[in-house]
Amino acid sequence: MTLVARKTFNNLTEKHINVIEDFEDLLEKGIANLTMSDIASKLKVSLRTLYEIAPSKEDLITTTMDRILTNIGREALNHMKDIESPLERLRIYMRIGNEAAGPKLQKFDGDLDKIRGTKEMIDFHHNYFVSFIKTLLDEAQEAKEIRRIDTQAVAITLGGIARELSIPGNKKSLDDLPEKSSNMVTDLILESLNQE
Repeated sequence: MTLVARKTFNNLTEKHINVIEDFEDLLEKGIANLTMSDIASKLKVSLRTLYEIAPSKEDLITTTMDRILTNIGREALNHMKDIESPLERLRIYMRIGNEAAGPKLQKFDGDLDKIRGTKEMIDFHHNYFVSFIKTLLDEAQEAKEIRRIDTQAVAITLGGIARELSIPGNKKSLDDLPEKSSNMVTDLILESLNQE
């Protein structure tokens, strides 16, 4: 993720957050040919307000995507907070993560490929996702909820399912939506970890 995106994300005012929320909707519709001035006009805010959020269209997109993914992570942690079982926390985390890593990002796919800094920002979130999966697998192993495994290998595999199944060519060949298929594969893997 770019330094600009992280710095901006940490300094957002309530007004800026409202603009970014509106920008999320606009981003889903596609903004490849829009300038910052066009975006300001569509959002009914001043160009100055947009530049307070980010110095360029690329950084505005990166900041917005960072916020979306960070909020999804917070939502996942919130859903897991009262659950003691590491394996059950992992199931919840994966369901929310599969939605984020697949369909949510695919909505923006057309624009993301062209935007400087988004790959690094998405990779940052993906690496965190995989790292947290590994932590939960380690905890589940420690609690004897799963057998001894290479938790890093399983974490990498689990963390990549939704991304892989959401690739347009793969998505077309599925019998179900990518998030449902991702959850099905995740459940199969997690169930296999209980078997001796």
